[in-house]
Amino acid sequence: MADSPKWAEAAQAIFCAVLDYEGKPFDPKPRNYAAFKRQYGKQMKAVDRNVKHPGVSLSTIEQNLTKDQDWYDSSINIANKVFTETKNIARKTHNRIRPAGIELFYLRDEGRGSVMGSIKDIYTHVNNTVKEKNRLTRSNDLTFNDLNKWSPADIYIASAAGKKILADIASGRQLSKPYKLGKTHLTSLDNFVTFGIFNALIRKMITKGDLLPLSLKKAPKQVIIKTINFLPGDVSRALEKNDVRYHGYIFSKTNDVYNSKDVYIKITNTHSLQFRDKGGTGGGIAPVHSYQCIITGGKQSLDGSMAGDGIGKVLGVTNARAGKFFSGSNIKRVIADANKISSEMNKDMETNSAYDDNGKVAFDPDYMIDESVINNKICNSVYDYAKKYTSQSFGTKQEFYTNLYKHDQYGREGTRTKKGVQNEILTQRAIAQFLFGKYLGGKLITFFESASSKDKNEMAINLVLYTGSRTKQSSPHFKASDLSSF
Repeated sequence: MADSPKWAEAAQAIFCAVLDYEGKPFDPKPRNYAAFKRQYGKQMKAVDRNVKHPGVSLSTIEQNLTKDQDWYDSSINIANKVFTETKNIARKTHNRIRPAGIELFYLRDEGRGSVMGSIKDIYTHVNNTVKEKNRLTRSNDLTFNDLNKWSPADIYIASAAGKKILADIASGRQLSKPYKLGKTHLTSLDNFVTFGIFNALIRKMITKGDLLPLSLKKAPKQVIIKTINFLPGDVSRALEKNDVRYHGYIFSKTNDVYNSKDVYIKITNTHSLQFRDKGGTGGGIAPVHSYQCIITGGKQSLDGSMAGDGIGKVLGVTNARAGKFFSGSNIKRVIADANKISSEMNKDMETNSAYDDNGKVAFDPDYMIDESVINNKICNSVYDYAKKYTSQSFGTKQEFYTNLYKHDQYGREGTRTKKGVQNEILTQRAIAQFLFGKYLGGKLITFFESASSKDKNEMAINLVLYTGSRTKQSSPHFKASDLSSF
């Protein structure tokens, strides 16, 4: 997944490869990376030709493992767990790991002909094919905004035969020998017209011990290996076990509504969908925004995310109005409008404030923001949502927005850069984030709260499935994670 550093993914490939070479778990575990290297340095060199991690140097991996004990512990724990669990869920892979020596490849590779490169090429072909079919037949079969939403695998374990079949298919050329997939005989990339076919290939390759897609989450204490879309009913059982459905909402996580720009839809007793802006500032020159949905609640890391029109696409399956409102184009319009409003608020308040001798903003305590600046759909709605979806008291709308600007988090002092510069751009961006975050979030809560029990649960489950790469169209894969992970 996107939240695991590339060096940690590369480290995991190395640790799994060394364990394969040894043919047994690391027991006892070396206490830190320095001890590991002393004990397994020769083995690391021996497996080097079977481990690919372009763009990440061994020195970078070693520096980070030395500094970050949790990622070191996680790498050891996951390698051990992959060994023990494959015996139950991927026996042919286990049987290739168990003997001393190394037969498999451990890959975070890139480019034409590599495992990850071949999978990316096949995925792109299938995704485009399904999109074209949808356009021609006015169908609505699920497609993906990016590869990580179809498969969140961070590394792949593959056999030489697995590498070859993927590269041969991705090349677009006719296969010298058809690949049997049940009653279907695959002869070229042209056969891959649905994700069902592609996923069936991945599933068979896992079963044969030719491929193991592994998604990584930091797990320094205990590890659990979960199968996603591999064993029959594994996803539906997970939904039932965790009681995944609509459990309510959180408009404000604290008693100060201004402290959070995000809104949450609760999906279990411990996990939520967080709707937030994950943007940057373009180096402090111009604001850049990315509205996202993220599964939160695990102790160690996030459990999946999606952005852009994916949110609208998923909601639209159940509620067409919600789908249209959360389309990528409408989200962009809302963000643009919020930025304009924020700019006007900033101009209004700047003309009625001064700086004290320490450079802090000193507001006229009696001045209220001009009504004309906040008399618009977004400001009116955010104020109404705050009153409706929290138990906090805000006074008038003018008081609500005056207090927003004067709040420590949003004024110049609250948006200082690391170098201590009071950045006007950051001030405007922070207010814009609050405005569109609470406007989009409040609208989302309204869609859920006004829906039938069946529909609100369906919307929550669909968002979880897509965000967590668990839809029927998502790739079969294994997930190694902390016990608290969804």
